[in-house]
Amino acid sequence: MVDPKSDKPRYGYIDCVRGYAVLLVITAHYADHLFPNLPFPVHRLAVMGWYGVQLFFIASSVTLLMSWRHEEQTHGRSDLRAFLIRRIFRIAPAYYAAAIFYFIVFPPAGEFDLTQALAAITFVNSWHPLLMPSIPGRWYVVPGGWSIGVEFTSYMLFPLYVAWTRSLGRAVIALIGAVIAGVLINNWEFTFLSGKYPAGAVVNFMFFWFPNQACVFAFGGIAFYAIARLRPQGSESSFATFCAAAGVVLFFGLTFLPLGHFLGGSPAIPISLAVCVPLTIFVVALSQTQNKLFVNTYIMRMGEVSFSAYLAHFAVLAGLGSLPALRLSDATGYTAIALFAAFWPLVVVVTYAAAWSSYRFIETPGISTGKNLIARLQRAPSTTKLVSPRGP
Repeated sequence: MVDPKSDKPRYGYIDCVRGYAVLLVITAHYADHLFPNLPFPVHRLAVMGWYGVQLFFIASSVTLLMSWRHEEQTHGRSDLRAFLIRRIFRIAPAYYAAAIFYFIVFPPAGEFDLTQALAAITFVNSWHPLLMPSIPGRWYVVPGGWSIGVEFTSYMLFPLYVAWTRSLGRAVIALIGAVIAGVLINNWEFTFLSGKYPAGAVVNFMFFWFPNQACVFAFGGIAFYAIARLRPQGSESSFATFCAAAGVVLFFGLTFLPLGHFLGGSPAIPISLAVCVPLTIFVVALSQTQNKLFVNTYIMRMGEVSFSAYLAHFAVLAGLGSLPALRLSDATGYTAIALFAAFWPLVVVVTYAAAWSSYRFIETPGISTGKNLIARLQRAPSTTKLVSPRGP
């Protein structure tokens, strides 16, 4: 179908991927912050939701490639300036609103840090342990903001990626290159930062920063080209549904393996490689299935507001955790499991309500403002477009 707010196609399964991604992240933080005494097996399953961010990154690559290729096919070229304006106005309004909200409601423990604030609002907060921050006690500005910085770094490099990667084969080569570059850069960075900051903070930083996450975006490219090779199913595909289920099983099957941040425990091969294989299978399979178990209205609605939900769920969890009468963090054993199951729907519903409000009154006007600005610039006689040539 075509998005009524633009001339580009909109696919329900992409919204579903985003919906699953944000539900994974919500579940991980819900378990980690409010139920530290969950029985180990349940806790491990819940915190696999940390990799929901990687699912977001894969979805981002797929949608950006879809949009870029659609412009090439429709207009013969893609406007780089318009691409960057769209990304800024898609992310910045809700992100800046969240920064103001968290500063007022959950102010930093120390003094206002101008450097930290500037790093966050210019989206370069993922390039140093102090700015991310992986150093304990530092001001986050926006909880989870590291992923926004990583995302924006991918936007800066995306035009180069899309200009060179024109096929599934090249997407695979790009993945291999991203892995090799990440390993080399990580080892250099580890040597550079060791001794200056705590070892744990350095390793955490190197797991989260872009050079280590670049391979995740590269998996998104593989997913895009795989989907492009497949024809949309006119009816339900049992095989696609099986593959989607297999992706879920494989993903959670990694739960109890001693994976850590890096394979082998050193800052070398990223664990994201293991996690992204089933996630990529899942995304490709969702593009081919119409099974309501995986692609349905409820998940689509959550996916539509997923960015605002990501920003808002930290506040929802903080609010729930601040209610002394509940004392959720004291729960253990089967009581913890029961309370975890009972309050999870409440967290999701409240997060969705907050996210819908943000999407309706902040994100949507921001997106419209960006589109209006692009339209004005494209009407101007002096407009010069930076373009990507049509591929073979």
